[in-house]
Amino acid sequence: MLDLQEQWRKAGWTPIRIKEDPPFADTLQWRAQLRDVNKGGTSCWQAGNPYQAMLVVGRLEDNKRPEEERYLITLAMAKPWVRP
Repeated sequence: MLDLQEQWRKAGWTPIRIKEDPPFADTLQWRAQLRDVNKGGTSCWQAGNPYQAMLVVGRLEDNKRPEEERYLITLAMAKPWVRP
């Protein structure tokens, strides 16, 4: 997801709703938040007028593999649905 955000930045996309949903980063705070099954995170991006994207990441519990960290990453892309 970090690489995807960097690709979006290089292509001119800008993060939106930064106060509520800041872009993902490789920080201790983000790592702790993503490891918490009850938290996860969201990041929203604007690509000019045609598109907005929302990236949602959440940790999954897997009783068969409790020692592994597993995550569900959801990407939604559509015509703008929120004000930047």
